[in-house]
Amino acid sequence: MKLIDNIKDKLGLRKIKKYLKSKKRNIRITNFANAKSIGIIYPISTTDYQDFINKYIDFLRGEIGFKKIVSLGYYEGAQLPNFIVNDLFKYKYFTKKQLDFSRFGKSYEVKEFIKEDFDILVDLSRDFVVPIKHVVANSHAGLKIGWHSIQNEKYFDFMVEMNKTAPVSHFIKEVNAFLTKVKPKR
Repeated sequence: MKLIDNIKDKLGLRKIKKYLKSKKRNIRITNFANAKSIGIIYPISTTDYQDFINKYIDFLRGEIGFKKIVSLGYYEGAQLPNFIVNDLFKYKYFTKKQLDFSRFGKSYEVKEFIKEDFDILVDLSRDFVVPIKHVVANSHAGLKIGWHSIQNEKYFDFMVEMNKTAPVSHFIKEVNAFLTKVKPKR
């Protein structure tokens, strides 16, 4: 099964690269003070990680004042884990079962997330996950933020260089610092 997934990943990656070559983006640098909407995409892993995501979204809504926050979680299994079931109405998710042959999300949630014209999109995935990168590449977001890697350079407008073993909280701290200090062009 792993071999088939690797082949599907390579096919999906090739389709993403082809799409990125043909797409011309209008990057819109913004900050917390000016942005009205934010999208968060992340891999679903553990209960603690999901709790952290929930707290970050609460922070963005309460402390920063975002009215529109949409999160999309991806789970590498066929069914969502039990700790997600309680949050099904609060957040959006997709699973391995909802991918096409290129490992692109084909669910309603993925299509709607891609259509959103977010001011900011933050990808919380440390590793290169084709279903998540498909969403990032196709997103209409003005400013795309993610972890730094050579492989990620085509996907993001701002990247945070950080040790891969660093907790996601350190990554988010750096993202928040950037989005607090950056001055958008007028």
